[in-house]
Amino acid sequence: MILAACEGRHWQYEIVEHADGYVVRMRDLESGNLDDDGTTVFRTMPVAFAFAEMSAAFDRFTASTDDEPDDAQMATDFAVTERAFSDLSSRLCDGGVAGSMVQAWERQPEGGPRLTLH
Repeated sequence: MILAACEGRHWQYEIVEHADGYVVRMRDLESGNLDDDGTTVFRTMPVAFAFAEMSAAFDRFTASTDDEPDDAQMATDFAVTERAFSDLSSRLCDGGVAGSMVQAWERQPEGGPRLTLH
């Protein structure tokens, strides 16, 4: 179930519930396809929302051209959302994990040995 979505110029960043927390996934606005490499899992909902907002702001900023009158505003919006994500992420100790890492972890056999690195 999609909880929320933030739109950039080329991508929509959807926040979805997951067994391990909340997933932010990327959907191409033109084709409607999901990008499997653009999935990030967060333990907390506020950080997932902040990440989606920051990602959408970055998408709008990078897609803008120097000719656009609101180019400076897009840069400011991205800087503000980036700062909000960084602050919230550090306060809640939730930096997110790439979706591919979660999938690899889930493929490990339950009863098999786990490697520990110290």
